[in-house]
Amino acid sequence: MAITQQGNIDFKTILVLLLGILFFTSVSAKTEELTTKYNIQMLGVSIGEFSVTQTSKNGNVNIEAITDVKVNLLFSYRIKYVQKTVYKQDILQSSHVETYKNGQLNSTIWLKREKDSYLLISEKDTSVIHDLIRYSGSLIYFNEPKGIKKIYKERSAEMRPLEEVDEHTYIIKDKKGRELNRYFYENGILQSAKMRHTLGSLELNQIAEQHK
Repeated sequence: MAITQQGNIDFKTILVLLLGILFFTSVSAKTEELTTKYNIQMLGVSIGEFSVTQTSKNGNVNIEAITDVKVNLLFSYRIKYVQKTVYKQDILQSSHVETYKNGQLNSTIWLKREKDSYLLISEKDTSVIHDLIRYSGSLIYFNEPKGIKKIYKERSAEMRPLEEVDEHTYIIKDKKGRELNRYFYENGILQSAKMRHTLGSLELNQIAEQHK
């Protein structure tokens, strides 16, 4: 009888462990997808849209952001940015930015992690960034930068200081300490932004958000 009871105990223990492993695996393997869109305005006039999708699974984050704008000045032209970024365990692994002008590929920038540094490849030059990047422009939409002091801008391939200036409000400065961008958050999600551009001031305003 003692042997039978011990056998039952062992069987129950194994069964509980197996169920726990299966439950943990199913939870940890869950994929979370966040999507949102923003209207882009320049000088108060709508010029296009910006959409971003962030997919997270087991500590890995993939972000795809697409900007599509049409500018009418002395002549009209259409600019489209396609930006893809990959994070693994909170460290940037790669980013790829393609710029299209009037439907034609105009430029491309690659950033790839190699051990504790990054190889930056553009059409004009190849260089190395030695610091690990933990926060970049692709993360600003679904990840409020609480406590973050610097941000890597994928499109310009530059590291910029990031500062919290008010509750849920942050700014990025240029090399001379002048404000470039201002971001406004609610519940950790970017609601709007004001950005300085060579053509004029730009504004982003959220128009849609989805969770899957």
